[in-house]
Order: sequence, then structure tokens, then C-alpha cells
Amino acid sequence: MTTHSHVILNIALLSKRDKPFLHRYAFIGAVLPDLPLFIFFIIESIIRKTPNDELWGTRYFTEAWQNFFDIFNSVPLILILLGIGYYLLNSERITVFAWSLLMHCAFDLLTHNDDGHHHFYPLSNFAFESPISYWDRDHYAGIVAPIERVVFLIASIYLFRRLKTRLARWCLIIVNVLFVASYLLFFLFRSR
Repeated sequence: MTTHSHVILNIALLSKRDKPFLHRYAFIGAVLPDLPLFIFFIIESIIRKTPNDELWGTRYFTEAWQNFFDIFNSVPLILILLGIGYYLLNSERITVFAWSLLMHCAFDLLTHNDDGHHHFYPLSNFAFESPISYWDRDHYAGIVAPIERVVFLIASIYLFRRLKTRLARWCLIIVNVLFVASYLLFFLFRSR
């Protein structure tokens, strides 16, 4: 799934009308597993000027980068955090953050084919290869991507009513416009 799908869906599923401050913890938990990917892209593409084919065909799959990605997508490490937050600290903030991290990993597990993470790092280097992909047309992205957009829009409609400030509602609208535009550019108008 795309990062903004993780964000909207996680906030919608973890939000509490009477505790809007928890939105930020769901947001951070939804974004954090993808943060290493953005760092990778900035370093490899912008700073090192790695060509696109090498970037996604070789560099992405190097052991160093994969380990960096896997730390932020490690279900065992997240479960430890969840246990600490829920049982030891009784912290709703940490618990929502950890659940958001877990949800991100679960959705990624379902929508990544050959580019999935080692979700059981450091216990195992096993990477589940889902039969579907949110971006790869060879693995049903032509079906998965529109479904992701519909779920995203439904979650946005649900979330819109729960957001209390105009700024938050405008941010949600802008994210939706950008999301639809990215879908049109990537899937509909891109040459095959």
C-alpha cells in the first residue's frame, strides 16, 4: 500500500472521537515503516544520483538497505513495543502507535510481491511474497490499486466527520486529491 493509504486507513481504524490527540500517534505509526524508504530514495537518487533502473533493481535489494528497512518493519520488535506500552506503561499513546505500526506491516505483507520486507527480522530473513501487489501490474496491481483507492476514499469519508479542525479536514481533502492524481498518473496515463 502507499504511505498515504496507510495513514488514512490507520487513523480511521484507530481514531477515537473523544481522543483526537491519538490521531498523531496513528499517523506516526503509519508513516514510520516507510521512512527508511524515503531516506533511501533521497540518498541514492538525489545525493548519489543512482540511475532509476539500478536504484530499484539493485540498490534497493542490497543487504545494508534491506536491514535498514527491516528494523522499521519488524513485527517482533513492534510486539515488544506494544507489550511495553500496553502492559508495562499502560500508555494509550504507545499502544496506538504500536498498533499502527503492526497494521502497516500487515497491509504490506498482503500487498508486496517480490519487494516485501523481512517482517520477522531479526529472528528470520524470511520475506513473504504475496501473490498480489499494489503497484506491480504483473501481480494484479490493475485490480489491487483501484480497490486501494476505494478503501482509501471510504476511510476518508468516515474520517472526515471525526476530524474536528478545518486544518485537519483540508489536509485530508488535499491528500485525497493528490492520491487520486497519483493514481491517474501512475496507472491510467503511464505508457506501458
